[in-house]
Amino acid sequence: MMKINKSLSTKLDQIEGFAEEAVEDELREIADTAIYLTLTSVGNKGTPGAVDTGAYISSFSITYGAGRPRGKSSRRKRRDRTDLPQLGQAAMADLYSDISKLDLSTVGSVELRNNSPHAYQVENKHGYFIFGQLERIFNG
Repeated sequence: MMKINKSLSTKLDQIEGFAEEAVEDELREIADTAIYLTLTSVGNKGTPGAVDTGAYISSFSITYGAGRPRGKSSRRKRRDRTDLPQLGQAAMADLYSDISKLDLSTVGSVELRNNSPHAYQVENKHGYFIFGQLERIFNG
């Protein structure tokens, strides 16, 4: 039998807290980068930013397990790029909210997802490759 004194237990709790903060910081950095790349990447047609109606940028989510990701359609939405800063801020707030809801002491893995119906087209057909860029940056 091994006896653990209170001091050791407290130190282990502190280490766990530091680790969770580091993971949260990394998730926020990934979220920041995803939004930044969505607003600034140039597609294969020379168009800056993967934002047209706001549906793609609004469809990012951080989920775990069978969590339901956000997914907004661009159908019948106005194609107006004037409110890009507001769209970026709203998307970032959603991602930060997702992160704050995670119980990192029990979650084994999380996913950054984009569940807009046209995500594949934004990524591949239009050539923005947001997720490919994220993988190169964070899995380098």
